[in-house]
Formats: sequence, C-alpha cells, structure tokens
Amino acid sequence: MDCPVDEAFRLFTERFAEWWPLAAYSIHKDADRCDMEPWPGGRLFERTRDGREEDWGEVIAWEPPERLGFTWLPGRTEDRGETVQVEFQVETGGTRVTLIHRNWQRSGEAACALRTLTRSFAQAASQLLAGRY
Repeated sequence: MDCPVDEAFRLFTERFAEWWPLAAYSIHKDADRCDMEPWPGGRLFERTRDGREEDWGEVIAWEPPERLGFTWLPGRTEDRGETVQVEFQVETGGTRVTLIHRNWQRSGEAACALRTLTRSFAQAASQLLAGRY
C-alpha cells in the first residue's frame, strides 16, 4: 500500500465499514452496516436496517499499527470458526499488508470469499487514500 503503516492499519480498522463489500458478504440480506470494535474482545459485526446485530467474530489481538487478529465465524458456532491475522509491515515506499487465514478449510468454498475480500480491501484502500471514497 502506498501509505505509512499506521495509516494502513487505520484504513483497515477504523474505516472497515467503508471498504467491506457488505452487499456481497453479509449474513442478512438487509444488512445495513458492519463495524469493528477497536480493542481486544471487541466485536466484528453487522447491523440490519431494523437494528438487529449479528456477530462475525471477536478481536483477539490488537497491536496498532503492526498487527490485528480476530476470530472469523459469521453465522457459525465457535467450533466451526476460523482465525484471521493481519500484519502491517514497513516496505520501501509504503506498507505490506499480509493476511493469514487459519482453519479456512472449515468453511469449504465459502473460505474463498476471504481471498476476494483481501483484494477488495486493497482496491478500496487505494481509493480511500486518493480521496475517492
């Protein structure tokens, strides 16, 4: 990413709702917003138009601006959940963002969605940085 590590971390976390493709990746068809609570034990969740909330996971590592970890279990029980770790490292001219998705095989085909989401973040982050979002 063409920005400092701290800015990349903030884009991923504080502006989560701006880059997440909610229309394509949500539990409920009427999901209106998603959010990430920025602390260990914080929730990743979606909110529907009528105010219902559905948890997607829990923040298990919060080490700004280098690392973020969370469980990933949208619509599933914890024993079928996965974990995701996102690392932000200084690289010449910007930041390298590495996403490590553990236990993805528990979701089968649905796990491929996270690959798409990684691309979505990269594209949206470029637009957010350019002020187009």
